[in-house]
Amino acid sequence: MSWLKDFFKPRQDNFTKLLIEQAACVVKGLEALNEYVTASDFRPAETDLEESKVGDVKASEVKGSSAKGSDVKSGAKAADAKGSGARPAEVRPGHLKAVDAVRQCEEDADEVRRILISELNRTFVTPMDREDISALSRAIDDIMDYAWSTVQEMELLHVTPTPYLQRMVSLIHEGAREVHLAMLRIKEHPEVASEHAQRAKALENRVEHVYREALADLFEGPAGPKRVIVILKMREVYRHLSNAADRGDAAANIISDIVVKMT
Repeated sequence: MSWLKDFFKPRQDNFTKLLIEQAACVVKGLEALNEYVTASDFRPAETDLEESKVGDVKASEVKGSSAKGSDVKSGAKAADAKGSGARPAEVRPGHLKAVDAVRQCEEDADEVRRILISELNRTFVTPMDREDISALSRAIDDIMDYAWSTVQEMELLHVTPTPYLQRMVSLIHEGAREVHLAMLRIKEHPEVASEHAQRAKALENRVEHVYREALADLFEGPAGPKRVIVILKMREVYRHLSNAADRGDAAANIISDIVVKMT
């Protein structure tokens, strides 16, 4: 029956290779995201939040003063310009390159997942449970989807990265590398793969800690309409990164389950 084993083995190996390839796309995409949020052509971090505070204070001063109507209008316009959190329209080659890189990696990861599902539908015997293969592929793909959503909303909402955002991206990138390493080791060294999965889970916990710190920092200081707008923008972006970390944690859990079944 060795011929039957040899017949099934190539297609079984494809699943591990495809999962490794998909995880590699995510690592590459998060490297591009890390470059995007740390690019030197961004304005200094936290500028939008600080300007929104200044804008709210100035707006309140203008509103309560007895200045002429024209002065009030000019003061309000100045506050709007400072507190809007918008970046000036300009060509940013470094940003555009990073955006394209993240988008391409997201498309590549989607393509690998489509191939994997096609192979899964055509294969009777799989090296791991079919449900585990599908769920792991979906979790890995979701990490990249949330990374791309982060870039899209930062561009659409004109969000400037903060140190908290940069730390979250860096930790998620490290977690994705651990997931990738786990997939590289899962066939020959499942115990080592389990260790990498546990490291990925630990990194997800650190992301959630930074996420809470970032939210606490957002709500500190005087409240005002301009600052509220910036808070809503930043909270939305932070949420995408938190979701990406959650999907990394889910991928690590599935890998741990696979290792338990294999050993």
